[in-house]
Amino acid sequence: MECSEAQVALSLLKNGLFIQRTLNQVCQEFGLGINQFCALSEIISRGPLSQKELCERLLFEKSNISKIVKALLQKKLITVATSPADRRLTLLIETAQGYELWKGCLQNFHSLSREILSGLAGGELLKAAELLAELEQKFRSMTIK
Repeated sequence: MECSEAQVALSLLKNGLFIQRTLNQVCQEFGLGINQFCALSEIISRGPLSQKELCERLLFEKSNISKIVKALLQKKLITVATSPADRRLTLLIETAQGYELWKGCLQNFHSLSREILSGLAGGELLKAAELLAELEQKFRSMTIK
């Protein structure tokens, strides 16, 4: 069977939309939007982060990051602190409440992911992860700063 780049891209898009819809349902159970969950995940796993760093990590528009950060602050899931390295820079840090909410949401998402991907062997999962990481690097190199 022949496969074009466009077919692969379309398949990635369709699968991405399915995963997004599934994750969105999980997030809604915890009072989060999917973008809020993604931002909170980055802050927890790579933080503390500045808004600029968060924007670069997620490949979101600045205006979207501002709205997401505002919502997370209002929900008391993150807090803002001054960077010890540069007093002009503010950093986003998760709160204990934010971490607990994220952990519960992530646990539910992991359960769904296992269900969705249960037919793949460990080697297939690893290869898929490697290919997706490679694609992400290509997307990042294409992003206009």
